[in-house]
Amino acid sequence: MDGEDGTVRKPSVSEVFRRLVERLDRFVPLPPGVGPLPRLGPGAVSLDLQGRQIEPVTDVIEGVQWVYVTIELPGVRRSDIDLRATERTLVVSADSKTRTYYREIPLPVPERTDVIHATYNNGALDVSLERKDRTWTIPVR
Repeated sequence: MDGEDGTVRKPSVSEVFRRLVERLDRFVPLPPGVGPLPRLGPGAVSLDLQGRQIEPVTDVIEGVQWVYVTIELPGVRRSDIDLRATERTLVVSADSKTRTYYREIPLPVPERTDVIHATYNNGALDVSLERKDRTWTIPVR
């Protein structure tokens, strides 16, 4: 009972938000720019006017079991993409009629190079790499 006459009053919208912010402030804040899933992107775009080489825009998201990489390669055919991976680096190069793309992407954790999935659709290359430091669950029967 909030009112002097014993009635229950409805809190205002600003009061609800103030309470919500106070509750959230009790939790340990994340460093600026860090979300719940660590991101290593988007990448910077650079253009070499001499060779027409472009560093494609890249976004890296680190998940619990996988690392997901999206690379923008507009105007490139699937057959012109060269994708290579080591435990710590993903290298993509591609040629179109007007430009050449090249990017070395450092990976946040060691990856298994034998378990990689890549799809190319509408100018976007999506790559999923399985983390090497992943703990394997073994069922006991």
